Amino acid sequence: MACNLKYFGLVLGLFVFGLAVPSAIGSHAVGGADVKVINDNNNIDGGTPNPSFDANNRQQNETSVAISSADTDIVATAANDYRMVPVTGDVWYGLYVSDDGGSSWFNTFVPGFPTDTSAAGTSSPISGLGASGDPVVRFDAAGNMLAAGIAFNRSFVASDRPLDTAVYVARYNYTPGSPAGTSTANRAGNPPNFTYAGTTIVDRGAVGFAVPGVVGFAGLFTDKEWMEIDLNAPLASPCAGSIYVAHTNFHGAQGSSPIVFSRSTDGGATFSSPRAISTGGSSTTQANEGADIAVAPDGTVYVAYEAFSRSTRANSINVVKSTDCGRHWGQPVRLATIGTGQAPGIAFRTPTFAFIAVDNTNPNVVYVAYQHLAGDYDVFVQRSTNGGQGWGAPVQVNTDPGAHQQLFPTIEVSNHALHVAWYDTRNSAGTANDQVDVYYACSNCAGNVYPAFSHETRVTDVSHNGNCLLFGGGTAGFHGDYIELDAAWTGANHLVNVAWADHRDVSPCDLDPAPGPPSNNTGNRNENIYADRLTVSP
Repeated sequence: MACNLKYFGLVLGLFVFGLAVPSAIGSHAVGGADVKVINDNNNIDGGTPNPSFDANNRQQNETSVAISSADTDIVATAANDYRMVPVTGDVWYGLYVSDDGGSSWFNTFVPGFPTDTSAAGTSSPISGLGASGDPVVRFDAAGNMLAAGIAFNRSFVASDRPLDTAVYVARYNYTPGSPAGTSTANRAGNPPNFTYAGTTIVDRGAVGFAVPGVVGFAGLFTDKEWMEIDLNAPLASPCAGSIYVAHTNFHGAQGSSPIVFSRSTDGGATFSSPRAISTGGSSTTQANEGADIAVAPDGTVYVAYEAFSRSTRANSINVVKSTDCGRHWGQPVRLATIGTGQAPGIAFRTPTFAFIAVDNTNPNVVYVAYQHLAGDYDVFVQRSTNGGQGWGAPVQVNTDPGAHQQLFPTIEVSNHALHVAWYDTRNSAGTANDQVDVYYACSNCAGNVYPAFSHETRVTDVSHNGNCLLFGGGTAGFHGDYIELDAAWTGANHLVNVAWADHRDVSPCDLDPAPGPPSNNTGNRNENIYADRLTVSP
């Protein structure tokens, strides 16, 4: 979904990568069976799809996941969802909710999709836009659910240009005991225990993806948003309850792309005007993308992102910090210069994003994870112990030998423990990188003190071929641009929910880059979302 920065080859880092390598001990993370989140028709053509039923067995990817702070049995996942393409012609925001810890899932859409004629849909400010994606889902302290995304028109229609791209947040009130709603091709049912309460525009743009004579796109593209909520108690944080959204504003095909930031202090009903936060000081860069947000236990806000210097042609990971609820920001700090580019042996695109988390027991301890290409991709974490002013050397999380790929890291902290998950191709035969799994490791857990990490645990029950060509009429791979985990402390153990895109149900898997075959509604585009809950000992 992103308008990605141009990839470049290996660049030497600010640190020598791989000097700090984690230890490996016995596994202490116990997972259940992988659960298919998507309600599809198991590779049988089921007729007309709706937001609750993937009748034509289409693609879903690019996952976000959150555990409710009000009830840890309630888990939400979101993804780019293509189930309605035969009806609407494009992707929409898929929202999936479980009230049993992730054992079963209710599927729906954010209202406003092109064929949505319900009152919620027609009154939505994103109604009239043809596509929606880049999902991020979160819960506030009261258990209300918020879904951030982008909406846009993919084709050029001159009359659409005053508003053909937007960043938005949809709100769902927590209404315990309310039943699941009914979806049709013209309405999206409410998830169980939640009631849709409206959608708010955070930022607007005007693109024209196919303006005649323009390479790339014209205008302003609002893209790759992220959201976080200050879940602290009012006595701990002056910003308690604030909702934060950061995204990239791409100015034309060759213009600047600053990271901008907005905040809401009224539960997402309104947001402040976006302001650039990636400028100031020697680490200012014109081209940036992939913002992630973390909130410290004292309310300090951190944003991490990938930056590209057009003068040095170097990619870096940068962090910026606010100590007053996002009103003012310090200058960006550069953590490391990284190697980026397309992962060898991988058919889907492999952009690099930074993910950030703060120790919920110490507001000065901050972690950032990212992937770094040096022949092959590996996952690295860096830590600051002084509130982001200085950063330690990169620590490689994965330990597999050979030229296999570790991609799309995601991190979170619960009760001082750092949790990391990522895509991993180590189970591919020989030097191939076609077999994809999800792996997990943690630090400050089970006797491992940072920079040591636990033994890596395979989350997925089976590997899947990530190189199936499911897009572009059978010519392109796409696995989304990220996966996510969330973690919660029960007082005895850590609960870690992970969600990812998976090809195990794709049949047949098309590996021929020539156009075709077309979607057959019986499995050749059946990329699904799978999820698992791990119980991790302290």
